[in-house]
Amino acid sequence: MPDLSDSLTDKIQQETYGLFPIPVTKVSLPNHEQYKQQILTWMASQNILEKHGREAICFNVSQIGETNSLLNDIPDLGQQLLNAAVTHNNNSHKYNTNLAISESYLELHHEGAIYAPHEHSNCLFSLTYLINYNPEQHAFLKFRRNVASNHYPIIQIDSTELSPFNMTEATFNQSEGDVIIYPANMTHGYDNNPSNERITLTANIVPN
Repeated sequence: MPDLSDSLTDKIQQETYGLFPIPVTKVSLPNHEQYKQQILTWMASQNILEKHGREAICFNVSQIGETNSLLNDIPDLGQQLLNAAVTHNNNSHKYNTNLAISESYLELHHEGAIYAPHEHSNCLFSLTYLINYNPEQHAFLKFRRNVASNHYPIIQIDSTELSPFNMTEATFNQSEGDVIIYPANMTHGYDNNPSNERITLTANIVPN
């Protein structure tokens, strides 16, 4: 059989690649309803912190209890969150290390709350656990592509249509009980929270 000719009309003439994809993992937490009831009971015994250290990036968001205190009191929940982080690592970066939670805080987001786009330093991953969350009433977590640079910022102009290559913000369907894990240096936040009682736990993951 003769070799195929290089002049075939369907020969591939061009290819566009998406290099360096950024992984984000969503894990539905087993026994979420059980954990939610434990957390709500725990919240009733805790103080609302007047200062939590994140006032510069958020508005109308309260921290309930001291940092790490919830997971210290419900260690099984901490292990479930860590398992989710391990799943993320196994499905993506595959770092050759054990993982640990370095800090965690329970947050109550009131009506009109804003969480400005931000990143976390000195950790591998961050995660957000949606404890009390209604997608029709509460703000969803979204992510922003970094187009800024101290030396060579990316020029942004109007596009004829959106594509994975020109979108500056992106998100996906989120439900109560989801644990969302993402690289700590990936910009994330939300614009406006329409209703009260959005409750989340955020944690940072480090090598152990």
